[in-house]
Amino acid sequence: MKHTLAVAAVALLATSSAMAADLGTKKPSPAPVFTAFSWTGAYVGADAGYSFGKGTVNVVGFAGAIARPDPSGFSLGAHAGYRYQLANNIVLGAEVRAFANLDTRDDAIYPTAPVNAGRLENQWGGDARLSLGYAVGRMLPYIAGGIALADYKGCTTLVATGACGANASFSDTRIGWTIGGGLAYAFTNNLIARIDYAYSAFGNKNHTTTGVAGGITRVKLETHAVRAGLSYKF
Repeated sequence: MKHTLAVAAVALLATSSAMAADLGTKKPSPAPVFTAFSWTGAYVGADAGYSFGKGTVNVVGFAGAIARPDPSGFSLGAHAGYRYQLANNIVLGAEVRAFANLDTRDDAIYPTAPVNAGRLENQWGGDARLSLGYAVGRMLPYIAGGIALADYKGCTTLVATGACGANASFSDTRIGWTIGGGLAYAFTNNLIARIDYAYSAFGNKNHTTTGVAGGITRVKLETHAVRAGLSYKF
């Protein structure tokens, strides 16, 4: 009996030693690898927001015939661009955008000719901007600026009817400049949301309008736009 117990004890000790040896030589599982988010890459997306227009319609040669319509309205658009993130977290970017503006027509009465009004409508626009930002993980504050495009039309109207006067209409597609900025956030490696502000100015333009006194109507347009966007990063 004693001999049997001794043999069992030796066998148990040998098995325990072998198991301990196996545990000692087992390699640990590799730690999971986490890759930091990078803003580098091309992207496309859509925008929606509101464009606040500020215009001036001035009948040149008719003293005081200056109306200030505000061609404002909701804005829908699309964008495409590319960003590159440097090692110091500075992010450089280039982007183009195009917008359709909804129901922006506005009439403003000429103070010295209250039977007439200046009408202005900003139908569509776009811009091409360079941006500079600083990445804070998945958050990207940025500033942006470049050239802007705006298509507008208008006229001198008869207040009583709301109709444009004969030979009193004008239209043009203007090139100007824009500056602004915003904040982007990457919810996933591919889906990015942002809020963006842009101020755009298009200067003055004289239009031949033989149906109004003086024969020339000078138009000035600037816009302030706030838009939310959603992008897909490739």
